[in-house]
Amino acid sequence: MDTPTIAAYYKEIDPMKRKALLDRSIAEGEEPEANEVRRKIWETRYKNRSSADPNSRADSFLGLWMVMEFNKNRTGKFIGKNHAKKEILKEFEKTGIPVFAKGSAIEREMITREVLHMVRVYAELCEKDKNYGSTLFGLFPMKENDLTSKLKADLYETAIQLPYDLGINEELALVIKAGRDLFELKYPEDLPLADPGAGK
Repeated sequence: MDTPTIAAYYKEIDPMKRKALLDRSIAEGEEPEANEVRRKIWETRYKNRSSADPNSRADSFLGLWMVMEFNKNRTGKFIGKNHAKKEILKEFEKTGIPVFAKGSAIEREMITREVLHMVRVYAELCEKDKNYGSTLFGLFPMKENDLTSKLKADLYETAIQLPYDLGINEELALVIKAGRDLFELKYPEDLPLADPGAGK
């Protein structure tokens, strides 16, 4: 079970606030082995400075998600499909996720939690974004049910459908798992999301 500081770490979105929480946990001697892995993942995920704020860091995991979002509509044509696949896998390698996913048991556990955090960040940003939750060029806010339906579809199409459409579901297995896990956490009343390849 997480300490209060680590629980806050996985709820926080801001990279520098996350770093402060992790530093506090390390200073207090909490979970030394897990925190050493968390520190390495943090340094990999946020290795570049933010272009929008020089005092913050860019989120390479969220960058991967946005590349996936951008390529959702490119899976219908052969050339577009190949380009999308290469672009996504290139961005995926940059995140460092594959390295941790092939590591020790504690590294696999921590990177699984971090990828789930990425999907949670995206969902929370969407829920707060007026443009995402509006219609007619942002003039009218969506009804809550419509916003929920849009986000549900988004999570499924990006985290699950897209990797299968591109044939990279094995490489992006952690992203698929995170999409499904977050969906089940946010919408426990719904049926779990099935893999498009199930039953084939």
